[in-house]
Amino acid sequence: MWTAVARAKTWHAMGDLDQTAAGIEQALALDAGTWSLYLDLADVRAGQGDFAAAVALVEQGLRHAPHEASLRAAGAAYRTRLSGSSDDLRALIDLAPELPDTSYRDLLIDYACAGPGLPPALVAKARRIGEN
Repeated sequence: MWTAVARAKTWHAMGDLDQTAAGIEQALALDAGTWSLYLDLADVRAGQGDFAAAVALVEQGLRHAPHEASLRAAGAAYRTRLSGSSDDLRALIDLAPELPDTSYRDLLIDYACAGPGLPPALVAKARRIGEN
């Protein structure tokens, strides 16, 4: 599994998201119980613009780690982007302080704030998190 992950990370560094996804899928085939692989693949799918797949992958990861803040935040961000859910954006805002990686937090906020039909005041509140 770790070899497949290393290959996927190499492809990611080279900018090939299709090969990255294939590598993570191979790792998941070898160890389907590792929640972080679902998150990694969800992030790749989001990077490819497939937010429906990203949401589904996060849901699979949450079956293995239901309290993992990064999974919950990614799920909220990807659902917001997909549907324009104000409730999901609020959930992301609430989870943001639990994310230790500020660049990842800011990426999730950027994805979410591009969701359709979100109230401008709520988007501004989310964007202010990235400024801190």
